[in-house]
Amino acid sequence: MNIAPAIPLTLSLIALCGCEDIEAAVNKVRDTAPFELIGLGPNLPCDVDRFEARRMTGAYLQVVDGSVGGTTLPVSGRAGPSTAPLPRNLAIDSNLLWGVRANDQGDLSGWHQSTATPIDTLNTRDTLPSAYDLSYRADGVNYSGPLVVGFPPLQEDFPLSGQAIRAGGIVLTYTNVGDDGVPVVTEATGDFTMRIGYGSGRATFSASGFQVTSGPQMPFASIRWTQLGLCGARIVSSGQGVVSLFDADGVRVPTLGPGADPTAGSMVLESSQFAASSTDDSPTDIGGVLAVQGDIISLTAVFLSRGPP
Repeated sequence: MNIAPAIPLTLSLIALCGCEDIEAAVNKVRDTAPFELIGLGPNLPCDVDRFEARRMTGAYLQVVDGSVGGTTLPVSGRAGPSTAPLPRNLAIDSNLLWGVRANDQGDLSGWHQSTATPIDTLNTRDTLPSAYDLSYRADGVNYSGPLVVGFPPLQEDFPLSGQAIRAGGIVLTYTNVGDDGVPVVTEATGDFTMRIGYGSGRATFSASGFQVTSGPQMPFASIRWTQLGLCGARIVSSGQGVVSLFDADGVRVPTLGPGADPTAGSMVLESSQFAASSTDDSPTDIGGVLAVQGDIISLTAVFLSRGPP
């Protein structure tokens, strides 16, 4: 992939301002009521017009290689012409990734050692939306992390009231730093549910049923994230929600680790609702990434609703 600065017409995204770090959310929230509600900057509109809906939307967890945790970012782009379209160009943060190509195994690759490998655990369909592990290099820095991309629904096709429930798979990484300063990493898969309230403009995310694929057992058995905000196709952390972890008996577990200040962390979620294809207008799926980070723990995940093959 050729990575170059994105031009304004192609890249219409900024880093997420809203997060569960209350001080940061208050500092970054804008004056108008809609932006106050979900903590987004005024240059990132919530409406999705017909031109934008023919493009791509998604979310990326950008992690500097060798570090723990990451930054959640909204993604835009374009898909290549095909009956089973795949990403062609992707705009992430201040970089535009050009000329994405797929091999026979579905791996995406390009210039500058940039690669994207499908996350088979989450991809239950033959086309978008899809989840990938994306790595690329920009400005001398190597980045990697999970990516979810697809086609956004049209704004006028979102319900004005009622609820929707989307469910699917989640891939999670939990890192705990012990007293000796050595990080212990657990990887797991599970199931998630997103309950979307179109009338209230709020959503609740929950995940459970975790199966550890590597590392020790985690200190929690389920996750619940309340008061997520709706912004067009996006569902994001609002700065007003609560992230809760529970053990198998339903007892709450300290989110940022034993003895940690529950307000001394960063908790962000970036997700997007998707249409079934570039010619469908209504929301049918959802996928995204999240990051919960404190001094001694890091919890990151990527999730995507299940669809027909």
